[in-house]
Amino acid sequence: TAKKDTAKKTTAKKADEPSNIDKFEININYNKFSIEKLLKAYNEICNNEDWLKKHQELALIKEVFEKKFIIEVEKQKKLFKKDGGNEIDFFFKPEYKKQFDELTYDYRKKRREYFKNQEEVQKVNLERKKSIIEEIKSLIDQNQINSQTYKKFRKLQESWYNTGHVPRNQSHNIWETFKHHVERFYGFIHLDREFKELDFKHNYQEKLKIIERAESLQDYPDIIKATRDLNALHLQWKNDLGPVAKEHSEDLWSRFKKATKIIQKRRQDYQKDISGVMKENLINKNILLKEMNSLLNKKFKNHNEWQNAITEFNSLRGKFKTIGYVPAKESKESWKKFREVGTEFMRKKNKFYKDQKKEFNENVKSKKDLISRSKEILEMEEFQDQINEMKEIQKKWKRIGFIPRRKDNELWKEFSNTHRVFFDRIKSGYRKISQQQEDLINEKNQFLEKLKNQETKSDFKLIKEEFDDNWNKWQKLGSLNDKKESKLNKSFSKLFIDKLKNIKLEKKVSQELISYFTSSILKDDPISLEKEYQNSKTILSNLKSELTQLENNLEFFTNSSSENPLFKNVEKQINDCQKEIEKAQEQFIFLKQLKNIQMKKFELNESENSDDKQETFSESK
Repeated sequence: TAKKDTAKKTTAKKADEPSNIDKFEININYNKFSIEKLLKAYNEICNNEDWLKKHQELALIKEVFEKKFIIEVEKQKKLFKKDGGNEIDFFFKPEYKKQFDELTYDYRKKRREYFKNQEEVQKVNLERKKSIIEEIKSLIDQNQINSQTYKKFRKLQESWYNTGHVPRNQSHNIWETFKHHVERFYGFIHLDREFKELDFKHNYQEKLKIIERAESLQDYPDIIKATRDLNALHLQWKNDLGPVAKEHSEDLWSRFKKATKIIQKRRQDYQKDISGVMKENLINKNILLKEMNSLLNKKFKNHNEWQNAITEFNSLRGKFKTIGYVPAKESKESWKKFREVGTEFMRKKNKFYKDQKKEFNENVKSKKDLISRSKEILEMEEFQDQINEMKEIQKKWKRIGFIPRRKDNELWKEFSNTHRVFFDRIKSGYRKISQQQEDLINEKNQFLEKLKNQETKSDFKLIKEEFDDNWNKWQKLGSLNDKKESKLNKSFSKLFIDKLKNIKLEKKVSQELISYFTSSILKDDPISLEKEYQNSKTILSNLKSELTQLENNLEFFTNSSSENPLFKNVEKQINDCQKEIEKAQEQFIFLKQLKNIQMKKFELNESENSDDKQETFSESK
């Protein structure tokens, strides 16, 4: 009946919960599986209908996979080192590892959503049970008893038993409240003999069904599940059903108790078989803890020694985790020791690398300072007089201590390029700047000074005409090398932008003029345009990465946490980031269009030059 279905639901729920026995029920030896086969097995189980019941099996597959992957990492690291690679630069994350990490992530997300949905269902069940209690109270308040009242009461009881679980923290209180009002009902109405017999008959039939179910569990092959189902039947017997007639009470209980003892005996026999295995597991874990403590007490002087120690320690940790369960009374202490030795080892490792990183940072700063000084010398007009200082800088570079190879290569490339340019200029007799270039710089600076003193009118069209006129004059003065030309062009643009600040214009008009100034100059300044374009591209990429990270952060919040201040803050950050992306996208498109215009202009000039050369060639013939 409905109550029997309730028992089934309770049993099914309990069967889904992990226990210390589940791991020993797995008949497949996953240690013999290859990494690819483990990946396939994990994927298949995650997509099965009974995936929720296979949590321990999935955990075991993950443990075996991680153990095998650690072995593969060590193998690849040895090959890397054998080929001359530096261990600190080693990185190994194959496609199958990425796929496995995605599977485990999807599984955890799926499991969280399942239990989140269960919470919502339990909240609905709680409200339904509260409603049933209120209806029972209303029956009591009627102050009359008849067959219809009793039928309605029985219907409410059935509805109660058919309603599923409620949140655990509310379960005890709601049950006690229900039981109290049921007792009030029986006490109030003083059921006559007819109604008592009806109730006794109902309880007798339901208890017979419970006994038959318990007897059918005696030969059930899965003793763990049989025990859970039996516990659910006992709860139903105790909490959900009332008394029976005295002449049946003892016989029913004796029969139920007999079936219970048979199942309990089977469970005890099963427990005896695994107790020896658990004790052996405890011995093996203690041996590993001793080895980990021994490794913890050693002193490691350099990076290589620490890397070898980390590899060995992680191997011991991995072995510890793959060992099965230990006796319950020893489990807590064993895991406590395991966590403590792991925490202390990581503390010592972090301290070593923190001190080393501080030293590395000082060495990096010293090398960067030498690079900066070298570039300053390269920019000097009389750089030829600094040969001795440059040679001394090279000697200082060699005396600076160790830094990570990747960073060292990056700095060395910048340093060596600067010094190569310096000594190439010395050999070629290079002069920093010609007299003609100096004269042009002075002429352009004088032009800017005159432009500063010109009065600008508060009219959009006139301002544009003034800018165009002066920009044409500026270009006719001539051009310098790209770097100096870009610098002076920037000064020209800044001068007109500063003029706008002193004129009373609407913000929208000012922004339009600034955009016009910028685009006009950038179209004729390839260096500045490329720099602005790359900078805009980087900003847009960084904003998109930031948006992706913020959206991933939302997955850590449930639907019920929408009022959480942290959740609201993340939502606000996402909205702000999206607005910034829109602005950055507009700027990027604007600069890209300028680059296209510049490219077409360049191609047109090339085409005209080519035609001129062809005409000259024809005339000479």
